[in-house]
Amino acid sequence: MNERLKVGIEIATVTAKGILFDARMYTNREVVKKKWFDLAREQGEWKIPIVHIKDYHEAILIISLKYQEVSVATRVSFEKKNVKEVEAYYDQLNQLKQLKKSITKQIN
Repeated sequence: MNERLKVGIEIATVTAKGILFDARMYTNREVVKKKWFDLAREQGEWKIPIVHIKDYHEAILIISLKYQEVSVATRVSFEKKNVKEVEAYYDQLNQLKQLKKSITKQIN
């Protein structure tokens, strides 16, 4: 059987709430670590190239030209979730990262 994946290269938008592509939001650990969503909130949204599999909406490949990386971002469903709760989650996550960094500096 000769099955081929149908993929496309498109443009997504980095927003304060996630990576927006085809009316869906995506995220991954690296973009959270690099604070892309905070930067989008503070400095404005920007466009990034992505690769996606046609008719598969659970993940996309993010192409970061700045960091010369390709990474997988998974779909985030905001159904039944309050956007403020999601933002609070990201804020708490960033606070924990800052705390970890502070503790690491004190230990070293």
